[in-house]
Amino acid sequence: MSLIPKVGRCHFRVRFLIGVITAFLWVGVALHLFPVWWMFSTSMKSAGEVFQFPPSLWPKEPTFVCYKLFFYLSSGGWQSVQYPLYVYLKNSFIITGGIMAIQIPTTALIAYSISKLCSPRKSRFLFLFCIGTMMIPTSIALIPSYLILRHFPFPFLNIPKIPFTNAQFPTYNFLDSYWAVILPGMYSAFNVLLFKGFFDGIPDELINAARLDGASEIGILRRIVLPLSKPVFAVVSYFSFSGAWNNFIWPLIVIKKNKLMPISVFLYQLQEWLAHHPPTGEDPTVERLVQSGIGYNGLMAMSIIESIPIFIMFIIFREQLMTGIKLRGFK
Repeated sequence: MSLIPKVGRCHFRVRFLIGVITAFLWVGVALHLFPVWWMFSTSMKSAGEVFQFPPSLWPKEPTFVCYKLFFYLSSGGWQSVQYPLYVYLKNSFIITGGIMAIQIPTTALIAYSISKLCSPRKSRFLFLFCIGTMMIPTSIALIPSYLILRHFPFPFLNIPKIPFTNAQFPTYNFLDSYWAVILPGMYSAFNVLLFKGFFDGIPDELINAARLDGASEIGILRRIVLPLSKPVFAVVSYFSFSGAWNNFIWPLIVIKKNKLMPISVFLYQLQEWLAHHPPTGEDPTVERLVQSGIGYNGLMAMSIIESIPIFIMFIIFREQLMTGIKLRGFK
């Protein structure tokens, strides 16, 4: 059903209003797509053309030399540039896949337990407890999370000693590893909210009928609940992937090894290096790096490559995402 009936579109005022609204929306679309176009255009420019003024919307001599950074990258004097781009992409995929593999089943089971297995009083308490973590700012949890990963399982600066002895408790250091990013991402209160909002809409009569037929709780979850929950799993998968893929602050804190850095941290370090080493022609090392593609044109090329997985995930889950917009959690 259209917003304006076809009968009313015959009037001049209505057609004029539709034209104004359409033009306004197209202007919004153009403003949103212009940064993407500028990023793609800059990635195809040479190092010298990037700094020309006034800037051009299309490169005079298009080149794809910057995209070679995906396969080959020499240090050339910059210590942080030691691996080609696919190494950092691989790290991002490992971290993102690990977070999704743990976070989605964990939050789904928590939400299903709260929605269908617990008594109303206990369910209300557990739900408020789980959602209450959303009220804690991320910045407050940075230091405790860092300490507990450094001296697991103790969130202290100094490791406590075993009573009546001078020996310290055994600990494990997760820093500078994939687990330093994966473990804190095991839980998401927002995903619990989405899952519970959907599970509450599944009729209890359907689950009770399966219980009377002798189905176990795992069987009910696998054969009844999961097939009905494809839209919410698509929404949670997309949000979980985009959040883990774009995660920046936490990997920057806990990962210092170049070979383990995700692409978000690598692009930040490249941007910082370019800001402090402008290509003025005085430093031959900087000029050599810029001419080889490690400049703002290379930064834009790598940013485009980084954004492709997010776009692919949206294409994969677009049908389910459109259905998932109608979930209770979005109402």
